[in-house]
Amino acid sequence: MDVIVKETDTFDREVTVSIAADRVATLLDQELARMAKTARLPGFRPGKIPKQVMETRFRDHLSQSIIEQVLQETYLEVLKQHDLHPVDHEPRIQMGKVARGEPFTYTAHIQVYPLVEPKGYTGLTLTQRHVEITDADVDAMIQRIRTEQAQFVVEAGRRAELGDQVILDFDGRVDGERFAGGQASRHTLELGLKRFIDTFEEQLVGCAAGDERQVRVTFPEGYSVQDLAGKEATFDCTIHEVLVRHLPPEDDALAERAGVKTGGLAELRVEIAQTLRDQVAKESKQQLKKAILTQVLAANPLELPSRLVQRECRTMLTQAKREYEQQGMSLTDLGIGEQYLMQQFVKPAQERITLGMVLGEIADRERLVVDEAAVEARLDEVSAAYGERANAMKKWVRDNEERLESLRNSVLEQQVIDWIQQNSTVTIEACTFDELMGKPSN
Repeated sequence: MDVIVKETDTFDREVTVSIAADRVATLLDQELARMAKTARLPGFRPGKIPKQVMETRFRDHLSQSIIEQVLQETYLEVLKQHDLHPVDHEPRIQMGKVARGEPFTYTAHIQVYPLVEPKGYTGLTLTQRHVEITDADVDAMIQRIRTEQAQFVVEAGRRAELGDQVILDFDGRVDGERFAGGQASRHTLELGLKRFIDTFEEQLVGCAAGDERQVRVTFPEGYSVQDLAGKEATFDCTIHEVLVRHLPPEDDALAERAGVKTGGLAELRVEIAQTLRDQVAKESKQQLKKAILTQVLAANPLELPSRLVQRECRTMLTQAKREYEQQGMSLTDLGIGEQYLMQQFVKPAQERITLGMVLGEIADRERLVVDEAAVEARLDEVSAAYGERANAMKKWVRDNEERLESLRNSVLEQQVIDWIQQNSTVTIEACTFDELMGKPSN
């Protein structure tokens, strides 16, 4: 077997493998001997078909069989011998012809992974934000619960304010023409939630039941429906009712509606405080992780094989389509083309690939191995969200090697991040709950 590896670009390789003519003849004879036991041709008794006749009549079958056997015997061995690590799951192979007395040659066109030499992952300077949950934070959550439990009641003669609901009809037009999705009858709209585009909701402030009002807005340039993006629209609105929010009292009944079975309001406050502490601990850890990944990414720019990036983009596209479908939507409904979405995924795909490769190499260099107990704990955590189906979820993961390996990789990634954190200088910075969660101050 002769092998020639040719570098055609930074990551592109042409791997040409040539199998000697005598080996081709041996493989042909072996396959013919196997076929002779079952082959049938008119005019010949079973097992008595001449080899030359069989080789002529079953040429295509023989060629395919020999090609498959040669690839199985040689391709992975060639990669190993020449230390080639292709990104391609299915190599692009150009086949030669199988003929007795001639060598057989095939050429695999592959892309290989880049060489990764991690830098700048030790001695980082990091800041971890810390929050002490206060009574004010608990009070704010109580008010949020009251808001969620509120009822909207029609108030005669009321002029709408932000926070009120209005029941309205609207008829939207662009360039004087009605457009799909621009009309509704007796639609309920809460003013101030920014559910509608531009200043639509604000322009309804001050209206009362029976009023008619024309609202003028501009669709954003990046609007999902491309035919409407950047265009001005008018909506003729008829107001039927204005409803004002009535908050329930802050008492034990509120706690019961919030799911607290015993202990009333006092127990609700205890549970809220613990939930907020868990939330800020998770968010603080997540922000620190993001800071670590940002610094590692900045210190390790990588040029990547195009096929690897394309594959990751396709994976992200599949995930996005699945998420849309779970919400009852499709790319067609949103007016988004797959190619457009793939282009938006290029940069995040490059970052995801780079981080995966760099963190993987760090794990190898620092001799970090996946903690199997942590894998089980992560599986328990993921499965817990499925309630009574938790055990079925665990089995679903364990029964698929790819899913289980993905889980193991995520655990190892966290171990690498923890290692980087332990080998960094971390300063604790106090902040409020709203500052940590990125909420605007009042």
